[in-house]
Amino acid sequence: MEEVVGSEEAERRAVDAALNFLSYRQRTSWEVRRKLGARGFGQGTIDAAMARLSAVGLVDDEAFVGAYVRDRIVHRPMGVRRMIQELYAKGVAREVASRVIDAVLREEETSERELVMRVVAKKRRTLVRRSEDAALSRRRLRDQLLRRGFDTRVVREAIDELLPRAEE
Repeated sequence: MEEVVGSEEAERRAVDAALNFLSYRQRTSWEVRRKLGARGFGQGTIDAAMARLSAVGLVDDEAFVGAYVRDRIVHRPMGVRRMIQELYAKGVAREVASRVIDAVLREEETSERELVMRVVAKKRRTLVRRSEDAALSRRRLRDQLLRRGFDTRVVREAIDELLPRAEE
């Protein structure tokens, strides 16, 4: 696709392709680099385009992580472990993800415990309507929360607090 590696025209086309890719949603630098590579741009052209995009703030992994975490807090709470895994799959270094997640949780004045408590409280309403036994409900809820990446200790505490065990 590219005539001359590093040429101004190739760089302009790479930036245009990246802008098109970024028009749908914010992306990590790894995702943009991968997309440009798949479009046939050479490494030098990709590096130049990424430098331009980063300079104007269109590709910023820390900003991406911040937006991602805020979205998870509001729309679909999940544990820190799961967020780090998902961000790693998008090319964000675990150290960067962990640092930014901690900062956002502090900024939003919340914690993993508060997130799991919100999920359990919401789920409790549907569990109460079912006629299955309490132990089965607790087990299903525990498994769901663990799949969402919440810490085992935090899950156990939240379930014990909001869904007490039936007296035996």
